[in-house]
Amino acid sequence: MLDERHAADVSFNAAGVDASALVGGEGQGFALIEEWRDRAIAAAAAEACGVIERLLDDTVAYARQREQFGHKIGSFQALQHRMVDMYLELELARSAALLACQSLDGDPAERAAAASAAKVTVARAVRFAGQNAVQLHGGMGMTDELAIGHYFKRATVIEHQFGSAGWHLARRAALDARAA
Repeated sequence: MLDERHAADVSFNAAGVDASALVGGEGQGFALIEEWRDRAIAAAAAEACGVIERLLDDTVAYARQREQFGHKIGSFQALQHRMVDMYLELELARSAALLACQSLDGDPAERAAAASAAKVTVARAVRFAGQNAVQLHGGMGMTDELAIGHYFKRATVIEHQFGSAGWHLARRAALDARAA
């Protein structure tokens, strides 16, 4: 994959199993898949917070040592604003990830709503933090020599795992409509 992790496509053609192989009751498979997708989203959201934190920390450290026009680039107000915005995205992602994790054993509709909210929030945060970290590092940000490039790739994969932000926005809207 983009982040150098392994992936595979698995197909089962004409695979047959008897009723003793069912996980859960008959007809409950989709609910189990949804529950475990929500659990995976919560775990990925927590991982994303660590990725964003590392992107931010490395970017701040770089801005403190890199000089341009005779000044540390961290002294430029426009770049400070971008790093503060990265921090704000991190805090929003942390809050959403925490809510998703706290909702895992509760009501299925609340769990699903929290997971989808976390997915949307984290997708935006990893994209913003990753793109800004790469840009603030200049051309070095995309190389394999710096951790930033690897974390950016992982952030990109997390953004797209377990459904797009658009799908999760629609899911959340449908859940909210049912609850109203």
